Amino acid sequence: MSGNSSLQPPVIITSLPRPPATTGAYRVIPTSSLSSSPSSVHASFSPYAKSPVPRTRRVAMEGKSLFTCHQCGALLKFQYSPISIEEKIMKLRTIPYEHLTELCEQRVSNEDGEENLMPRLTEGTDNGEATDADEEEDVAQTARNSFNQQQQKISAVIPELVWERQQLDSSSGIGVWVSAELDLMDGIATFSSCNRGDIGQNIADVVPARLLNKPHLWLSDWEVDHSLLDCDEGGWVYAASNAHFGSLEGLVRTDDNETNLKTPEQIEGERLVRRRRLIRKRRIDGSDLSWFQELLDCSTLLLKKRLPTCHDCEASLLSQFTQVLNELQTDCNEYDRFIAELTDAERSYKRNYIDISHDVGDEWQDDPELRALVEEERKLKLQLEAIEDETVQVTVKRRELWSTGMDLEQLIHGTFAEGAFLQHLLGLSRDERQSVSVFAVHASDMLRRLQRYNVCNDVFHIWHDGLFGTINGLRLGRLPSKPVEWVEINAALGQAVLLLATIADRANFEFSRNRLVPRGSFSRVVNMYGKEYSLYSDGGMFRRRGFNQAMILFLECVEDAGRRAMKEEPSLKFPYKVERGKIGGLPISLGNDEQWTRALKYMLTHLKWLLAWISKRY
Repeated sequence: MSGNSSLQPPVIITSLPRPPATTGAYRVIPTSSLSSSPSSVHASFSPYAKSPVPRTRRVAMEGKSLFTCHQCGALLKFQYSPISIEEKIMKLRTIPYEHLTELCEQRVSNEDGEENLMPRLTEGTDNGEATDADEEEDVAQTARNSFNQQQQKISAVIPELVWERQQLDSSSGIGVWVSAELDLMDGIATFSSCNRGDIGQNIADVVPARLLNKPHLWLSDWEVDHSLLDCDEGGWVYAASNAHFGSLEGLVRTDDNETNLKTPEQIEGERLVRRRRLIRKRRIDGSDLSWFQELLDCSTLLLKKRLPTCHDCEASLLSQFTQVLNELQTDCNEYDRFIAELTDAERSYKRNYIDISHDVGDEWQDDPELRALVEEERKLKLQLEAIEDETVQVTVKRRELWSTGMDLEQLIHGTFAEGAFLQHLLGLSRDERQSVSVFAVHASDMLRRLQRYNVCNDVFHIWHDGLFGTINGLRLGRLPSKPVEWVEINAALGQAVLLLATIADRANFEFSRNRLVPRGSFSRVVNMYGKEYSLYSDGGMFRRRGFNQAMILFLECVEDAGRRAMKEEPSLKFPYKVERGKIGGLPISLGNDEQWTRALKYMLTHLKWLLAWISKRY
């Protein structure tokens, strides 16, 4: 088998009915055109061929795996080869590795003895002479055991090489490097492994999980290889397409080509795709099992080589290829002969044409009609050239007119589009203006409602409860039949003092002779000399004089507020007249309970009129 130099020619064990394969580097030859397998192969059935092996990614190694013929489907077995698994892997991979320790002893091997122990294909075997399968397997097993015992186990460091690819995405108007799209036909993906030929969108797709999940095997982390030719600081190598990377395989940066590196400005037009190589080193123990696992990882690389065929199929293919080559060679000779004859005929024709032209020129040189025709031909040629120049100018003008017309049409379309956009904006402005108008009407209505709303009417609610005047539900006055507690009376007087002080503050005026000190149930009145009088009582005789003086001073403040209201609004008339400590002709001083209660009711009525005036005016 020439496609895989690490494997010996196969021996046909048995012929099994299998469909012909459709994959390969050349066209499939029909099974009927191939010669049948030797009849002696049925006698050399091997224990390894207990069941047909499915056509999957299997690796042939020293007779331990089975292949089928690529053409006829016959079951094949590979003979033992003295080439070590390391050498087989090195022929599949172009990745160098190094040993951690050197051999302490040289491996003792007798190649001649091994060749005698190992079963080889002979001419007799090719001609159909078969040996006993059990003896062959025993001899091969003995040789393998001896070979494995003599082999020294050496730990090795193998670099994992992974290509990372990206492409330039300019769909948004700005060039952004994104991961390469998966293309199974061309074998392009974001990541591709140099060790095993697999591709994927992440490193876990190209490096087996059995290796990634064993951190003790790894000697380093993933690093960027900066030894590639024309790579930048990030290790990226740029190209116009992924196909251009094929010519850059294996190029590394050296002293000779360091000066020939392209600058980023020189390759700006070629920066459509890029890739870089990632390296991470791992250790293997050097046992046969480890190297065999490495060989299994190379299955993708192995399948890229020529698939195995049996001797009869290979001979038939060589015969057919030789026949096709002979036919192509014959056609090539015929084409060469035809080209030679055609060249000779052209040369003869040119030579005869020159001779005839000289003879005719000498004969018609003195003919006046011929000279006239030649002159006419010259003039016509000049006219034709002038017409052609004019045609070119007209064509150029026509193109300019067409270009101007196209520009005008685009301008018209742009104008209509802009007009539609402005119309849309106008509609939005109208809607917004209408919305603002509706909101303004609502706000005006709300303002009018708020303007008519009087907070003081809620804070200071003045009403009556029979003969008693009330402010915020507190009764003001005393009757023999209904003795009101002085605590309630003092609280009502405190509310009245606070109301009158609020009216003076909102109207921005000061009382002429007195000053109010609102303190709730313990409010006071200060006269013009600065003396304070308590506007609260407990019903005792000792504080009655000061309480009556405070009531008179408070009534004077009510009278000052009434004068200010009638001054600003002359049409305002209070229902009760206030003068000299009396209101409506009743004394405000504590004496007769009935008169005092009625006078307090009149005073609350006066305060309610003042409250209505201040709400309307301010």
